[in-house]
Amino acid sequence: MQAALLPSVESLALALTEANADCSSSELHGLMSGLLASGARLNRHALIKTLESHADPAQAFNDAMIASLWQLQLQTLEDFNADELAYKPMLPDDEEPLAARVVALADFCRGLLAGIGLGAPANSPVLAEETMRETLQDLAHITQVDTVDDDDEEGEAAYLELHEFVRLAAMHLFEEMAPREEHAHDAPESTDPTLH
Repeated sequence: MQAALLPSVESLALALTEANADCSSSELHGLMSGLLASGARLNRHALIKTLESHADPAQAFNDAMIASLWQLQLQTLEDFNADELAYKPMLPDDEEPLAARVVALADFCRGLLAGIGLGAPANSPVLAEETMRETLQDLAHITQVDTVDDDDEEGEAAYLELHEFVRLAAMHLFEEMAPREEHAHDAPESTDPTLH
């Protein structure tokens, strides 16, 4: 049996459109990243049920999409545990119009916050820390960023700054909230993560 390929932004977006899902590929990856960062470890069934309910409760993902999403979760967790350059939010390429990338970044932040909300323990002391509250507030502000009309250098520079902030914020959330044993680069691999 051949391993499922990691979905690209475009292929996942197409699959979500075909499934009539009210969710972008960036938002779905944000949700997955938030769940992982908060310490939630979902087995395949729990992951898919969580993602489906976020996308559209009435629509089920097909087998190929489920396999791709499972691989995406495994790769995202691996990237969180690798060096700081490995983890990247799933966003459109730089060739896409700036307005589309800004919308996708806002979608990613929306999903990331939803994943933290779903995965973090109630009354988490980590989330109560001032720096963590500020980070979450900043992410919430990014979900409200207006689209831009042109691709000027100033807009591009602002986008790149926001993009890097979001990437580092997701990694910081993982560092602070994920189980400590997962921070070791040589931690044993789990074949079927379970829900805490």
